[in-house]
Amino acid sequence: MPASAEAERTVSVVIPARNEGRSITHLIHTVMQQAPDRWAVEVVVVDDGSADDTAARARDAGARVVELGSRGDGGNPAAARNCGALAAVGDPLVFLDADCLPAPGWLARLLAGHESGAAVVGGALDLPGGLSPMARCDYYCGWYHVHSRRPAGEVPNHPPGNLSVRRDEFARTPGFTEQQPVAYAHEELAWQAEIRRRGGRLVFDPGAIVYHYNRPGFRNLLRRNYRWGFSAIESKAPTGAARLAWIYRYPALLVAASLPLALATTGYIVGCWVRAGALEPVLMLPYVLAARLAYSAGLIAGGLRWMRFGPAASEARPRWE
Repeated sequence: MPASAEAERTVSVVIPARNEGRSITHLIHTVMQQAPDRWAVEVVVVDDGSADDTAARARDAGARVVELGSRGDGGNPAAARNCGALAAVGDPLVFLDADCLPAPGWLARLLAGHESGAAVVGGALDLPGGLSPMARCDYYCGWYHVHSRRPAGEVPNHPPGNLSVRRDEFARTPGFTEQQPVAYAHEELAWQAEIRRRGGRLVFDPGAIVYHYNRPGFRNLLRRNYRWGFSAIESKAPTGAARLAWIYRYPALLVAASLPLALATTGYIVGCWVRAGALEPVLMLPYVLAARLAYSAGLIAGGLRWMRFGPAASEARPRWE
């Protein structure tokens, strides 16, 4: 926990990790090196059932390690984040995914957002070099609203891979949704909606940058987008924490229009990147469309499930588990 001798406050960075032994040491060192003046940085790594030496390497690098054990049953980042938040001692709580690497100045920007009065500060997820074509396509399909070329300002929600929240604000919410399928794709929406209902501000700072190392493979691209679609209505209908939130109150309409929406959102995603000056998604148009068709397939399956079970849907086993 490096800090200046005059450190007065502590910020906690919570990192859920599963089989990240090859990269966790570098990530922890990068985070610790970002301690601003008069701040100490506590890194809490929550080992989510790793089969490698993630936990041992994290301890050697100077992080506190929490073993999630049977609570997450392996692969539940929402449960890992909640567990890490309970173990952390700092304020604010910063949630950082293990497949991200912060750019210089990242932590200072998040802290500055809180000093300006924001309850929640989300940072940018940018594209690193060296990724395979399918990993880059997966990046383009997921982060078109949260990259560093987007304008700063208030947002209805922000993904948990690069996210900071004041400790007391988070403690007054139900935390990340641990029930599948929401736990894997939209686990942050419930607690962010609760903060907004109480008048808290969620802001996006494009200067708080981390580089997101998406996984390669066409199958991963389809599976990831299917999961996002499967839990979209279940997570957004009750919380309203979404752009165009009103439409999620009409799941039958979304299910009926899911295939035309795949075409429309493909154009929207590519258009977002073109406006930002990134032309590669145009070349990847067939793969972006395939990803959105997978999303629509998930939307249909998840929407029908939501219409059948309603709020009890979390007790029904998702098809992809």
